[in-house]
Amino acid sequence: MKSDLHTFGLTLKTLFAMAKKRWLEPLLIIAAIAVANAGLITVLLINEGAEQGELLESKDKLFTDNVLVPINSDLSLTKEDYVKARLAGFTQLAALAQRTVRVSCGDTSSRTFNVNVMGVDTQVLMSHFASVSTLQNGGAWLSTEMQGQKNTSVRGLMHPATLGEIACKNLVSSDVKWPSIINPVVSAAVPQDTIVIAIADFYRHQVSPQNTPLSGLLSLTPLSSQDIEALNSITSVPLVKPQNTLAQETGSLPDSFKLNLWAMSALMGVVALFIVLNALNLMYRTRLPNMIRLRQLGIQSYILSLALVAELLIYCVFGIPLGMIAGFNAASWLSPVISGTFSSLFSAVFVTPDVNLLSIFLFALIVTFTSLVVFSLLPVTQLANALSHHKIKQENQASLAQASVISCIVLLVLYLLSHFVSSTTLALGYVAALLLCSCALILLWLPILTKWLATVTPKRWVVLFFVVSNMQSLSSKSRLAVCAFFIALTANIGMNTMTSSFRDATVDWLKQRLYAPAYLYTDMLYSDIVLPDSLDATPLMRLKATLNEQTISVSSYPLHTEGQIALLLDNAVNDAWEQFSKGQGVFINQQLALMNNVRIGDTLSLSNYSLATNRSGLDKNITTLTVDSDTLDDTLFSKKQAWRVLGIYPDYGNTQGQVFVPLPRLLSARKENSGLNNMLFSGAMALYPATQNSASPSNLTDSTLTDSAITALAAPFGNAYSKTHLLNQSLKVFDRTFLLTDGLNITTLVVAGIAFAVSLTVLALGNAPQLNTLRALGVSRLQVKSALFTQYFLLCLVTAILAIPFGIFLAYVFIVMVNRYAFNWVYPIVIQTDVIMSSVMLSLAIVSLVLLLPLGKLKPKVDLRQEVQL
Repeated sequence: MKSDLHTFGLTLKTLFAMAKKRWLEPLLIIAAIAVANAGLITVLLINEGAEQGELLESKDKLFTDNVLVPINSDLSLTKEDYVKARLAGFTQLAALAQRTVRVSCGDTSSRTFNVNVMGVDTQVLMSHFASVSTLQNGGAWLSTEMQGQKNTSVRGLMHPATLGEIACKNLVSSDVKWPSIINPVVSAAVPQDTIVIAIADFYRHQVSPQNTPLSGLLSLTPLSSQDIEALNSITSVPLVKPQNTLAQETGSLPDSFKLNLWAMSALMGVVALFIVLNALNLMYRTRLPNMIRLRQLGIQSYILSLALVAELLIYCVFGIPLGMIAGFNAASWLSPVISGTFSSLFSAVFVTPDVNLLSIFLFALIVTFTSLVVFSLLPVTQLANALSHHKIKQENQASLAQASVISCIVLLVLYLLSHFVSSTTLALGYVAALLLCSCALILLWLPILTKWLATVTPKRWVVLFFVVSNMQSLSSKSRLAVCAFFIALTANIGMNTMTSSFRDATVDWLKQRLYAPAYLYTDMLYSDIVLPDSLDATPLMRLKATLNEQTISVSSYPLHTEGQIALLLDNAVNDAWEQFSKGQGVFINQQLALMNNVRIGDTLSLSNYSLATNRSGLDKNITTLTVDSDTLDDTLFSKKQAWRVLGIYPDYGNTQGQVFVPLPRLLSARKENSGLNNMLFSGAMALYPATQNSASPSNLTDSTLTDSAITALAAPFGNAYSKTHLLNQSLKVFDRTFLLTDGLNITTLVVAGIAFAVSLTVLALGNAPQLNTLRALGVSRLQVKSALFTQYFLLCLVTAILAIPFGIFLAYVFIVMVNRYAFNWVYPIVIQTDVIMSSVMLSLAIVSLVLLLPLGKLKPKVDLRQEVQL
């Protein structure tokens, strides 16, 4: 046993001596491990920050679930009631007062917003800060600074999604009773569209407990029914927990974004794995004579294998921390950008993740080391068992007929496997099978194509013939580098084609869907909006319902001609619009159809109707109104019925099922239903010039809608945006969403280029006799370097040409399979030559730049001495 350990130690020292002699190869292995782990750690931290943000939102319901309000909106809670409750032992209660305030940005922007200003007794909250992690910055947000005698500068807590939507550093209140400048501090514990301030700042200027009494009590700990009964025996008005009919819709990071990040991270890991294996194989090739000497000295194969694995483990120990440092720095550098993107695009919270460095290191070490050992087991075993060095035999190359038969079989297997895809997991497994099969086909056809090129190249062009002829042997020695480049380029073409198709489909869909020249977004009640004489509007009404225990959105759709033209249907029954106008059926989106396997002509039985709007502009008597689903159903519809599906429309980007019903079904013309209209109003309406027949807007162009009318409507009621502005903003959001994955995609190509640089550096040393012969024949040093560069460039070019069809098919798989089962919506694939060519040219440019680095240091000399091999 001791002798084996001693032998193992000596063998390991010998391997390190070899690594010191040829230091570039282990250094490239460490660099590849670091790059792979940098991508893995970066994506891991981003997803961890998003998940912790979502968890933070889901757990912190302090200002939503622990509030007590008077049982009747006409009753008011007094300061004396609050004092009595505190003296009776309810020290966990904090006074609460709120009112709606119109605010605007403190800059030159004309945008205005309605926010719910909530004043809380901060003396009670101070003791709760230590246990509530989301109330950050201690009590710093409680301080107040006076600015002159007109405006008061106050600090308040605001939800990050609201702050991201407003995009203001300071908010200015335009309320004459409460002129203030609000400095928001981010906290996920606060409800959206709400600012929580100290109650002392709430009751300032002309706002007093007399004209704005307490709204309720906030309990810092849950109250039982017995506690509420005891509290009601003390206060002058009975208190209850309000029914949460308007549940807060907290945002979350879209699954598509998470999937893109993890897919690109996995892709980078696979490419880096090929790089490491490529460097290992090349290093082991150069070590073969020394390995044979060690075996001839009597060192057993298992000791040599363990020494090689131990050497690989040490490389991992050195490479993983470097990758972790790079990953943490990348995540830290991207954190502000990602935080703003999450809040503004996805209404989600991104927090700096609280992670355990040791656990992350062990996770990365286990994943990296296990993968390398598994995939390098065969070359390590072969190297450890080598007893003699035989001349390299000509590998049996498949004939054209054999390659054609094998290719047909592989393609047939892929076709059959596609019929078994029925879930997201199977779809991702099919993507992996596609990449593996395509790599096998590339390795099968690449020698055939390079051999054909050699036969058609004139032999009188010595350098060119050498380049083309050497490509065949080069392709066999650089198989793993070819696979790394092929996978990276195939994924790049597939992702770019998928993204380009998605972008084109979204643009065409938005251009058709946005039928009006302008749109108003407001927090006001529908009954309070007064249109100028020059404008007409079509409101968007919305509620929620349940189908097969799934919550879906029920939205109104206008019946005018422009609405009919704007509705794009993938599939519909005959006379679908006529039946829809008569209320004989509904339209549903792709998501609802695919999630529930619904087809046109089927019937839907919706139930459990509830409100979907959550806006701060609703009055207290409306927000606390109990809405019974049966009453709501009878009010909205003439009778309960099963809705017939008349058509299915695309709804790109939406993850929720949606149903379109005629607008008259959700918008009542009776004054007694104005409260119901207010609750169903989504806060959005289409604006167009007033006509004699308001049900059929005409001349819907941006030029016909006067700016003065928009300004007159938007200034007091909300924000109006033109169709062009909304379209441009949507495209900006789209481009920003995929910006990070594009960066990872390019990084993957750079990583793949490193594989060729490693191959060129190592193989150039092994090709020294051939290079010396060329120099002796009078070929200049520049020509030799150009020859080396050209053979690798041609190898990349052939690989890129073969990658194009597989990249297009990969985009099809992403759209039809992965997107279909992951998000329940699909879109048409659009093959654009410029997109594909840009991917190919970018990849070739990146690889060319990477190849130039080792070529610049290569100095071939005229030396005809040959090394004697064993």
